[in-house]
Amino acid sequence: MMLDIDLHNIETSLKLGLVRLCIVYPITKKSHFRLLNNVSVKLSNDAVIIIQKDFQFDGSSVPRFMWWAFPSYGDFFFAALIHDYLYHTKYMAKEIGMKAAQEFADKEMLLWSNRLNKRNLGKTLDNYLRYYAVRLFGKKVYKN
Repeated sequence: MMLDIDLHNIETSLKLGLVRLCIVYPITKKSHFRLLNNVSVKLSNDAVIIIQKDFQFDGSSVPRFMWWAFPSYGDFFFAALIHDYLYHTKYMAKEIGMKAAQEFADKEMLLWSNRLNKRNLGKTLDNYLRYYAVRLFGKKVYKN
């Protein structure tokens, strides 16, 4: 079964429980969550990516000592899934270069985060703090 997601139906899909994740045990530095179904995602550039069932990702890459303020999961988890997948696959790196591809992945995360994690000013601030954190610290992770 393939689940088709875009910016217009993501909220409904999440509320209906159509996107399913599970916690991975043991939790490692590389993986906290595992996708339980294939998901087709229409990105902001109108391209469609397919994230395969069993893809493992860490949610929001925050050091454990900061989880009390910035947990690795929350309303933004789907944005983190997309971001981690784009980093993992080096989406568009060959076509547009590593730097531009990383920037696209980071902006895509912000776009999806703002769609899903927008209940108040604090949540919006959280989205931007996470975005600027990946812009600053994501380069090393992306190159690996």
